[in-house]
Amino acid sequence: MVNKSGFRSPWQVGVALFLAFTLLFAAMPGISLAAPSERPLASNYIYYTVRTGDTLTRIASRHGISITTLMQVNGIRNPNHIYVGQVLKIPTGPAGCAFSHTVRYGQTLSGIAAYYGVNMYRIAEANRLDHLSRLYAGQVLCIPGTGGPVHPGPVDPGGLYYTVRAGDTLTAIALRYGTTVYAIMSANNITHANRILAGQKLFIPGGYTPPPPKPPVHPQPTPTPQPPTAVGPWTGLYYNNVNFEGAPVVVRQDAAINFDWGTGSPHPSINPDFFSVLWTTTANFREGTYRFYATSDDGVRVFVNDRLVVDGWGIHPAQGYFGDIYLSAGYHTVRVEYFEHTERALIQVNWARL
Repeated sequence: MVNKSGFRSPWQVGVALFLAFTLLFAAMPGISLAAPSERPLASNYIYYTVRTGDTLTRIASRHGISITTLMQVNGIRNPNHIYVGQVLKIPTGPAGCAFSHTVRYGQTLSGIAAYYGVNMYRIAEANRLDHLSRLYAGQVLCIPGTGGPVHPGPVDPGGLYYTVRAGDTLTAIALRYGTTVYAIMSANNITHANRILAGQKLFIPGGYTPPPPKPPVHPQPTPTPQPPTAVGPWTGLYYNNVNFEGAPVVVRQDAAINFDWGTGSPHPSINPDFFSVLWTTTANFREGTYRFYATSDDGVRVFVNDRLVVDGWGIHPAQGYFGDIYLSAGYHTVRVEYFEHTERALIQVNWARL
């Protein structure tokens, strides 16, 4: 309103000046009217797009933050009012993100940290993880720091790729790389454990670290047994895997269990590594206590009438074992289980009456 003299009132002048200054500051680049605490640096966020089936609770849990924090950062008043395609800001702490990593099944925090060359505790702090082992497939992690992945070539964080060779089984591959058959099947969408093909490329999850080399073999002295009771031949079932799976590749009669195959194999059809053998025989014993001896590289178990007498089941260089058992006079069944992991293959079994 203008008075009769043509001048505006002080109130009108004040309003006009306020509006002018507001428009001026809004037009200037880099100037914001919001309080600084409401505008943290963009590097403190990762961004997540809501997908079908998502809930705010699930998204908050996946990223290791509270639902309250997620609502406050995104200005959400009703936790049930999110929609597919909505982009949410996920706070990641003061460190900032050099990379955004989506967790795959079987990956570990230590494996991801090694891949990006970042201490895993920094990743845990940046993502507010209370438990280092609680990762979920699909979880998006902020990777702090400025460096890039430290593994050259086509290496996937938390695992590696392996090309199946003739004679391979999932059990042997899982044993070799320190993971499980189920983890490999899940990571590669395999529905049948026995259906893998030579040349097939598999992703091996789990942040595999190659095992240390075997120590040099120093054969240990083994007590010399008395001449054993005469026995018939052993029936040997030979398998191209380490746990007697499927049908044996070779079935034959062995006069004695006294083999040192070195780095070779028992038969042209048997792999030089990752094979197993199951021997059985029935022998006539005199009454008394018997000591059963076994020397092996790698695992060996000896059963008498299905009772475990010698247990050297494990991956190790040539090592001697023995165990005692009382037997009544008559026939008893002896079973020997053996597996070879890698490098030298050796197995010797004998017994003597004490």
